[in-house]
Amino acid sequence: MAGYWKMFAPAVGVVCLFLLLGGSNGQGAQTASKFQLPQKPASALTPAEQKGRSLYEYYCALCHGKTGKGDGFNSYILSKPPRNFTDRARMTALSDSRIKKTILEGGAAVGLSPDMPAWGGVLTEKKASDLTAFIRTLAKQGDEKK
Repeated sequence: MAGYWKMFAPAVGVVCLFLLLGGSNGQGAQTASKFQLPQKPASALTPAEQKGRSLYEYYCALCHGKTGKGDGFNSYILSKPPRNFTDRARMTALSDSRIKKTILEGGAAVGLSPDMPAWGGVLTEKKASDLTAFIRTLAKQGDEKK
């Protein structure tokens, strides 16, 4: 019986291919060439900013808010409101190294609220840089919404 199947397998393959291509009208091949898989929209963020966004959503959004306005779920129980990252004037005044230091060493290390935890035991320098790059994009988005 196995030999019987081997004899007809190529014919079955040809019939399947014929049906997949849409029959004998010749349009199947044209239809197949027009088909495209759905594409993800291109991101305006750099790879570092994309990594930073992922880190931000996990570590920061609970306090700073999804859009960075300092209105996250936990913001209302803190002694001081979290930084509003969409405030371009305030964010422009801060250097990248100051933002990274705040992330890695916590708010108290830079004279800010001790409610801001130090993430240096969890995040590497590279991840803090990626996070800083994404935080910078929030100030740009804040300007666009005005």
